Order: sequence, then C-alpha cells, then structure tokens
Amino acid sequence: MKNETPSYAPATHTLAIVSLVLSILGLAGILPLVGSIGGIISGRIARQEIMDKPELYSGEGIARAGILLGWLGIAVGLLFCCMILVAILFFVPVRVG
Repeated sequence: MKNETPSYAPATHTLAIVSLVLSILGLAGILPLVGSIGGIISGRIARQEIMDKPELYSGEGIARAGILLGWLGIAVGLLFCCMILVAILFFVPVRVG
C-alpha cells in the first residue's frame, strides 16, 4: 500500500463570492451604490489573498467578475442619474425675468 498524501482542491475564497453577490445586487438596483462599491473592494481583497496564497484559495475568476460587475454597476448608476438630470432640465421651464 502506497503512502499517498490526500490531494484536495483549494477552497473558493469567501470574499470572492461576496464580491460577486454584492456586485449583482448593485447592478440589479437592490443595493445600487453600496453593493457595487462593496463588490469592488471585497473582490480586490479576495484577488490579493488568492494571489498570495494560491495553495489555500481559489476563485480568482469569481473575484474578477465581481470587480467588473461592480464597476459596471457604478457606470450604469451614473448614466441613470445623468439621464434623470437631463430629463429634469429638459422638462422644467426656465423663467426669464
């Protein structure tokens, strides 16, 4: 009988999953700004820890997706705010004099 060490797959980093979930909630409008910013921050922390300890953690792709969706959520939120501002300025009459 061989003396083999058991091989195991590294666990997915919890913050990578949190990043993806927060970013999806931010993009969906449930947590508009907070979710997107939280997704970006937790995704960057998770990526750094995954790169530092690859034997313990996996999930870099999940963390990257959370970061990307977080930035996309911020961009969509800013676009939406700009559209509302333009609509308000367009429909509000300007009184001169």
